Amino acid sequence: MNATIVTIGDEILIGQIVDTNSVSIAKHLNNIGITIAQKLSIGDSKEVIVKGLNEAMTNTDIVIVTGGLGPTKDDITKHTLAEIFGSALEYNDTEGEHIRQLLERRGIPFTELNRGQAMLPKCCTVLHNAHGTAPGMWFDTPRGGALVSLPGVPFEMEHLMEDEVVPRLKEHYTLQSIVHSTLITRGIPESLLAERIEKWEDALPDYLHLAYLPAPNVVRLRLSAYDVEKEVAEREIANQFETLKEIIGDNIVGFEGATVEQLIHRILIEQGKTLAIAESCTGGVIASKFTAMAGASEYLLGGVVAYSNDVKCNTLGVNRDDIECFGAVSEVVALEMAEGVRRITGADYAIATTGIAGPSGGSKHKSVGTVWMAVATPEGSRATMRNSGTDRSQIISRASAYAIEMLYEELTNTTKK
Repeated sequence: MNATIVTIGDEILIGQIVDTNSVSIAKHLNNIGITIAQKLSIGDSKEVIVKGLNEAMTNTDIVIVTGGLGPTKDDITKHTLAEIFGSALEYNDTEGEHIRQLLERRGIPFTELNRGQAMLPKCCTVLHNAHGTAPGMWFDTPRGGALVSLPGVPFEMEHLMEDEVVPRLKEHYTLQSIVHSTLITRGIPESLLAERIEKWEDALPDYLHLAYLPAPNVVRLRLSAYDVEKEVAEREIANQFETLKEIIGDNIVGFEGATVEQLIHRILIEQGKTLAIAESCTGGVIASKFTAMAGASEYLLGGVVAYSNDVKCNTLGVNRDDIECFGAVSEVVALEMAEGVRRITGADYAIATTGIAGPSGGSKHKSVGTVWMAVATPEGSRATMRNSGTDRSQIISRASAYAIEMLYEELTNTTKK
């Protein structure tokens, strides 16, 4: 079966909020064997909603809609759906009482606008929203599928998908399995990777589909199987990835959501080693990648965002004469930053970045995107320079990935010794 995901709201179209709902819904549907055919974002216009939903119901089996179910006059989804399905609205006592009690607990009066949220199309199956005031609605469509309308509030949508929608979809329809498995590679550009594994890719069974998903210094290889018995697909994918290890084993990080920082996280905890970070152009991005993981306090001692030269010198101990002679974006300064933060924190390992993130600040000899990165270890220090592009956000992202990669290489080399 296939599905269309529809988000409704001008706030999404004008970029006021980021649509995270369709990502979550797609994962839920894919996990139970429903293929996503398309995603639509449409505004708060009755004509646009009618046109979009009718086309979605014509072209796909399942339509999941989020948004436009609030108590105010600009929330028109429910009324439009009632019109599409030729149904009158009626007051639902159960939902009305739930809404009244929920508002009462929050100290909010139960108004006519709130009462209107319990007015629901007679033809729909009501999906109880235990976490909010907008019930979900399930409509059977003429072609034997379903249209499901959910609130736009992400956590309310999420609970309804888990508690109501997914169980009903599995109960109503016979669903084919979809299997995805992703292998993470590092340290090899997408084009070179594709060249090295070309023969392996050409020999894949017809029911396996390979996708390349590049990110800074990382390329994910996703194998997908559709309409094949799940156990068969999982076994074949595992065999194919084992074969791939023989070709690019040194470049493989792990599977699914594995990241280089997660591998570092595990290594440092297992070895009982500590880490400190000094950042200039990356502005704390590297530190945030580690602090986002539970348990980082076991090894991360601290970090310094040394954006100014004064902080580099006064806090990290960078030699001011070296900055005058070589510039803040230089090998010697990167090394001194890493060694300095390692010294003042007492960490076993340290990483540092200093660069030109742009859009200004470049020169003939040091263009925008020039970043020096250094790693300080118990055995010594090393630095490397990478040009990380021309876009500021891209430069910061790439430089962070490169610096983390340097640390990973040091840790794994130490482990091999």
